[in-house]
Amino acid sequence: MKKTINLIICFVALATISMVSCTKPEEEDNVVTGEINASMIVGTWRVDNMTVDGQDMTPQNMLFIMNEGGSGLANDNGETENNDFTWSINGNQLTITPRSGVHYVYTITKLTEDECTFNGTNVPMADVPGSVIVHLVRVR
Repeated sequence: MKKTINLIICFVALATISMVSCTKPEEEDNVVTGEINASMIVGTWRVDNMTVDGQDMTPQNMLFIMNEGGSGLANDNGETENNDFTWSINGNQLTITPRSGVHYVYTITKLTEDECTFNGTNVPMADVPGSVIVHLVRVR
């Protein structure tokens, strides 16, 4: 009887371990693979979180308005003057070009209907170097 109980316990433990090891980590769901259609990023996005070299640098009330055709506007807490830019997507690379003409290239790591995360080596719309991660939430 004791052998049967030990055998059942071992079977249940093995089944539990097998089920847990087969689940896909959440991070894998967030990785963008393949070509991103430019229409996926069209809309108004709020900067939900931004880190520069690991430090929180999230601006208050900053929006990125990504229009069809590759034009855009950064609304920084109501300030929009001279904040227009162009954007393009090639694969999972997002290029933002403000009036200064400098091309900022970012790698999109997550893109869903409601969220977008990208990273690069400069703060968007500013000539501030650093390891940057930006998380956006779609407003509309």
